[in-house]
This record gives sequence, structure tokens and C-alpha cells, in this order.
Amino acid sequence: MGRGHGLSEDELVRCTTALLTTLAVGLVPVSVASAEEVQIGQKVKGPGKTCAGNVAENDNVKVCFRRDGEYLYVQDKAADGRSAYGQLADRDRHCRNPYGKGTWVRCDYSYREGSTVAFRGYTRDNEGSINIMRNETRYTSELA
Repeated sequence: MGRGHGLSEDELVRCTTALLTTLAVGLVPVSVASAEEVQIGQKVKGPGKTCAGNVAENDNVKVCFRRDGEYLYVQDKAADGRSAYGQLADRDRHCRNPYGKGTWVRCDYSYREGSTVAFRGYTRDNEGSINIMRNETRYTSELA
């Protein structure tokens, strides 16, 4: 005990090991269960003119909500190796388009008549344990 720290050598080793283990756990990516629901959309030709004016869009993704049928449409606009997604904000539901540039998908959702639906688009790599959203659009709202 003559070291001035008040711990025996065994206690010091245990404390140091516990501290290093705690630090190491903080550095390891941990997979956490998410409430996020991802649906792979049904490949379609597109929404036609039914989504005119209610679109969330950028250079990589285009998303629109069609209240007649309550469909979320997602177009992949870039050959960047990422999937295009549409997201419904209030339910954390995501519609994935994995089919590549120029393709459209449709996901079917149910909303109470007259409620407001907020949606946006983004892209993801879908590889590895860290899969961040990229190319996010602003949220757009539409009545269901």
C-alpha cells in the first residue's frame, strides 16, 4: 500500500480492467433494435400526374404522397449505389426503392381521412453497421 493511492495491487488491477472494459465497450458499434419499419416498395411506372405539387425532391430522390389510395411513391434519381427512401414522419415508416436510377416504387399505408401526412426522401448505402441517411429532402405535408 505504500504507493499513496490507498488500493492494493489486486484492487488497482480490477479497477483498471473495469475502466478499460467500459471504455472499450463505448468504442464498439452496438446494434440497437429500432422501431423503424422499412418496407421494400412495389416497382411501378410512377405516380402519373396524381402527385403534382406535393413532392419532396432533390438531385438523388423524389417522393410524393397520393391521398387517393394513400400511397407513398419513391423515385431513385441518381446512379450512386444507394437506395432511395421515402419516410412518413409521424410513424417512422420508410419505403425503400432498391431498384436503381430512374425506377419508381409504391408503398401502401393507411391514414385516417383528413389527417395531415408529412413525408420526405433520403438515400442510404445499406451496407455495414453504420448506415446513415444522406441526401435528405425537407419534409412536405399533404392531407390524407
